[in-house]
Amino acid sequence: MENLTQSLQKYLIAIYELVLMNTACRVKDVSAKMSVGMASASEAVKALAKKGYINYEPYGIITMTAKGKKTVDMINARRSIVSDFLQKVLMVDEENLEVCTNNLEYYVPEKVLMQLVSYISFMNKCSCAKPKWKKSFEDFAQNGEMPAGCQNCQNGCNCSCCK
Repeated sequence: MENLTQSLQKYLIAIYELVLMNTACRVKDVSAKMSVGMASASEAVKALAKKGYINYEPYGIITMTAKGKKTVDMINARRSIVSDFLQKVLMVDEENLEVCTNNLEYYVPEKVLMQLVSYISFMNKCSCAKPKWKKSFEDFAQNGEMPAGCQNCQNGCNCSCCK
């Protein structure tokens, strides 16, 4: 996602959603969906068109390019992976899930986020259906205390969940 700011990513997703519903859209539709002024929407649309994510001519309709569709798919896949991790591994409740996903997605440096997504993807594909440490973490998260088998981890790990 070459030089695509958080703001432009949000515009691209909004445009994608509008185009999905109507095949094409106009700047006024983007402005309304994003709750921003026409000038702001117009600048974002021009920037996305210049970078090749959308097709747009001034005062014309907006359509997605293959590059734009591929980028939105990548953004949505990344978001889904991060959200699943927060919900299934860190047990973030539904009420806070979207805010936490947004914060991770947009406020963690891109390189760190991509490493996290890579790690999560690996863990999801790992042949260990549920690593032993995950159960120990779930117990810790629910009770606030190290599980009995893990209490000696601070002095060199030899607990059952790590072996």
